[in-house]
Amino acid sequence: MRLPSPRKLDDRVLGDRLRGPRSRDDTDTRGVDHRPHGEQGAGRRQALSIVYKVARVVFLLLALIVVLGIVFTLTPSNPDNALVRNALSLAETAAGPFADLFTVGGDPERALAINYSVAAVLYLLAGTLVTRLPGGRR
Repeated sequence: MRLPSPRKLDDRVLGDRLRGPRSRDDTDTRGVDHRPHGEQGAGRRQALSIVYKVARVVFLLLALIVVLGIVFTLTPSNPDNALVRNALSLAETAAGPFADLFTVGGDPERALAINYSVAAVLYLLAGTLVTRLPGGRR
């Protein structure tokens, strides 16, 4: 397979690779694209939509992990269980920046629940805001 020259790797060419080949009627002899504006960025919009969906899923998974950490901390769970141990470790990592946001005197479990709840809400909010960006789900 022959690679295109670097100057041909612009958004139009990359977008065409996602959509498939275009007809010869869409360009003139100088390579100017005469397709309607809505068709020119379809590949770019599709790729951006995929990125937004992946980002939303990542934020939702982070929120779920943090909520699991809250549940396993507040309920009588077995800390020697691999699932509990891994969930608490992941939750600690995901909510790390929020770990000491609020302090509750004498009750570390309550402080953890409050701080992790803030982290979970912010992750859910970030996941929702991703869909509101241009090219996100409408």
